[in-house]
Amino acid sequence: MPQSKPDEPFVRKVFKALVLVVGAAMFLSFSFGPILQALGPSDSADTANLVSEQLRAQADGYRAVLEREPDNLIALQGLIDTQLQLNEPQGAIEPLKKLVELEPENRQLRAFLAQIQQDTGDLEGALEQLQILHEKDPEDSQILQELADVQLALGRPSEAIDLLEKHLQEVPEDNDVRLRLAFIYARNNQTEKAIALYDEMIAADPSDFAPVLGKAIALSSAADADLRAKAPELFEQAARLAPPQIREQIRQQAELSAQVNRPQAVESQETFR
Repeated sequence: MPQSKPDEPFVRKVFKALVLVVGAAMFLSFSFGPILQALGPSDSADTANLVSEQLRAQADGYRAVLEREPDNLIALQGLIDTQLQLNEPQGAIEPLKKLVELEPENRQLRAFLAQIQQDTGDLEGALEQLQILHEKDPEDSQILQELADVQLALGRPSEAIDLLEKHLQEVPEDNDVRLRLAFIYARNNQTEKAIALYDEMIAADPSDFAPVLGKAIALSSAADADLRAKAPELFEQAARLAPPQIREQIRQQAELSAQVNRPQAVESQETFR
């Protein structure tokens, strides 16, 4: 899908979404890892090539069916599945669009299309699908945040901010959106607004590590050196409040921020004549 983002390996993320959208029963559930590990290197390569050839043959078969029956749901779903198993998500977009056309009220399917478009670089296409979803259900916080993320990736931070601010006027208790808005404020060099929003959330729930971590990140990138100096203490506070499994990640982020902000030693050089 579009140009950014990040996190989970693409194929795993896609398959998780796909199971939610269509249901696991409609898709082939291959697991080649253990088989490949049991084989030698050359056998593994041969097996992988064979699997790839079989998947391409299946994809060609689904395309042949769709030439005769463009609305065949099983063929559309099968083509999407094979393209994703081949790690060729671009080839899944057109059949996904057709499915959305056939089932325009299926929100999960449209959201999945938006995700594929976003991960393959089609930000404008993803924006169009997300706007449709948002217009049909303005209270869907997840869609709202994804829409803001795409606008941000397209270089339209003011539109993302306006969207989130409007939502918070109507649903002020939506902390997920408040966190996202504060992050965008900080990224858009509106550090004071970001800190004010983080401080509100910290005051409301001092045990929540998320706004503390957000504030630490915002301060670590602030232009004011006095503000940056406050970041290390907040990183450590966030680590203490966070679940054990992510404390090390927070401390690594703190160290990275410290390295970025650490004054570079200037070595004096003597001039020889």
